[in-house]
Amino acid sequence: MSHAELIDEWFSFASDLRCACLSLLPKTPVQTACSLEESPDLFAVLLFCRTITNFKGAISLFRQGLIIEAQTLQRSCFENSLWLRRLAHEGTAFAKAISDDGLFNEASFVTLLIPAVTDKNTLAQLEGIRDLRKGQKRINMGGSSTLDGATEDYTEFRRLSMSAAHPSSTSLLRHLVKNPETGDFEIAVEVAEDSQELLTNLFFTIAAMMHTLNSFIECVSPLDGERIRNVMATRIVALQAISAS
Repeated sequence: MSHAELIDEWFSFASDLRCACLSLLPKTPVQTACSLEESPDLFAVLLFCRTITNFKGAISLFRQGLIIEAQTLQRSCFENSLWLRRLAHEGTAFAKAISDDGLFNEASFVTLLIPAVTDKNTLAQLEGIRDLRKGQKRINMGGSSTLDGATEDYTEFRRLSMSAAHPSSTSLLRHLVKNPETGDFEIAVEVAEDSQELLTNLFFTIAAMMHTLNSFIECVSPLDGERIRNVMATRIVALQAISAS
């Protein structure tokens, strides 16, 4: 099988995986009226939805040859996987941590706004939000690394932060390309991807979606979840075997 054919097979599998994940949502009843802090199931569903859309975005960008942009969403898939893994292990305690993280970010944003506000009523409202959120903490992404399988996801999350998501020298220098004919360095707006790099990134993006799927199943036990996961895992193993041959 040629590289082009193999890439098509991985893209086809990615599409099937997304459809399989979507099929689980109608089979997952969840309470939407309860307190967020007391609803790990609801946060599990929301994280799963977010990962499905991040996954779709990453695959679409890979198809368009926008590898840096796709890796940025690939990073989000790994971040979601880390959160869902902790939700599966910590339940309500981590649901509260997600809520606290949101409150912390709101307070941080309000703190930035306050110096520029002159209207007394608006200022009082902002100060109230800031004071109400005091004591909340952000989620420590490294806190997942002690869980089974999380070390690899956290490593990928950090690598993609450096090489794609943030404007670090590592990611920016991807736009400086050496011309093989002249030996001169040239500026490239869109970073070129070779077939092997594309295959590698497709695999890791799919791995992040699969890890999220596994944690989602642990959280909410959706009907038919384990069967779908096993079918998808079997297909990955088969594709890996073809890729290695």
